[in-house]
This record gives sequence, structure tokens and C-alpha cells, in this order.
Amino acid sequence: MSRGPRTGEQKLPPRGHKPLTAVDWMATGRVALAFGLKPEEMHSSSRGYATVARARQVSMYILHVSMGMTLSQAGAVFDRDRTTAAHACRVVEDLRDDPEFDAILTEIEGQLSASVASARMCSSFKQEAIVDAIGA
Repeated sequence: MSRGPRTGEQKLPPRGHKPLTAVDWMATGRVALAFGLKPEEMHSSSRGYATVARARQVSMYILHVSMGMTLSQAGAVFDRDRTTAAHACRVVEDLRDDPEFDAILTEIEGQLSASVASARMCSSFKQEAIVDAIGA
């Protein structure tokens, strides 16, 4: 880590606006697909078009509410802070009053949950196979 120019505070190295984990990639990719966007469009440093900003808000909401990330972690995926992620969650909660939007979001959440569960199951099988192979 480097020190800030005047204050001496530590700054995190730049990440290049990319998700850090497989869950980040899955959530970002699935939301981008639903909104007809490229995932990298959602990681722009600027707000972007309204559709891009809304997709980013939905992603932060899903990462926080469905995937269990803190607001700080969900915001950091897009190089935003926790207050931006909190605002995104409030906006998306209000949008869920629309039954059509809620149905789409429920479908995305279900798909992501199933994907994460499946990946974890496969991972545990692979780990057991490695332990069995080493122990044999």
C-alpha cells in the first residue's frame, strides 16, 4: 500500500474496476445479461447511462442482500463506497414494489443462489477426491 500525498493515510492500490471473486463475476455477469449490457460497462468510473447505473445498483443489491457481502464489499466491487451501495439497496428495494421487476430480480437471485450452491458442492467433491487420492 502507498501513502497519500499529504495526509500520510494509507491508500488501497487501484483495482481497475473489476470484480475480485467468482461470486462478483457471476452476479455482475448475470445482471449485465438481464440488462443487455457487457459486464465491463458496469465497472466504469463514471455513472454512465441510466441503464448502466441501474444495473450497477441491482448488482450491489444482489451482492449485499443475496450473496451476504457487506455494503462496503458490495460497493468496492464497483469502486464505490458503502454509502453508494446503501443508496443502491434502497433504490432497488423501492423498485421491488413493481411485480414485474420483482419477478425478474427473484429469478436472478434464484439462479445465482443455485449456481453458488452447485459450485460449492462441486468444490467439496473435488476436495474429497484430492484427500482420497493423497491418502490412497
